[in-house]
Amino acid sequence: MTASVDLWARHLQPGEILVWSASTSSDLLRATRRRRIAVALISGTAAAVLAVFLGLRFIESVGGYATANIGASIVTPIFGAFSLAMAVLAYGSFRRLAAKPQKAQHYAATTTRLLALDAAGSVVGEMQGADVGGVIAGGRPQTPDIYVLRRDDPREEHVFALEHIDRPLEAKAIIEETFAQPPSEASE
Repeated sequence: MTASVDLWARHLQPGEILVWSASTSSDLLRATRRRRIAVALISGTAAAVLAVFLGLRFIESVGGYATANIGASIVTPIFGAFSLAMAVLAYGSFRRLAAKPQKAQHYAATTTRLLALDAAGSVVGEMQGADVGGVIAGGRPQTPDIYVLRRDDPREEHVFALEHIDRPLEAKAIIEETFAQPPSEASE
């Protein structure tokens, strides 16, 4: 367990025992932020440059010779449409730079549920053990994020995510073992 037991004590219900806990890894968070910034800057800059060049070509095509040349008249709206599309892509890429950090900073599995706390120690996520329908790993190959799927949620709208933790596959195994379905329920 990497998170302090004292952090969880006030959130535990009577008879509930802490099985596993972890905090987000500052190294993984930093690497994710750097990767997000690099991708946003590269794709946003490339899209902005293309938008400017296509926009200039559009303005040039709308000018005097577009009416004299039927081919240019047909292609002119395409320059405008692609310029606008690239501008929207650039805007979206640069907006990713302002993405809010994840709220959950600490995660725990107890004998009855999963919990997520923010940096101040307030509960930001919870899932009862009886609601656990499956556990999958995804994202980075070396340190994947863990996603706990809810039963009776076929569209997976209410997934409990454990992100940016060290030793995620250990957490996955503990969660699967703690909240394993009885054989009669698993076959239904």
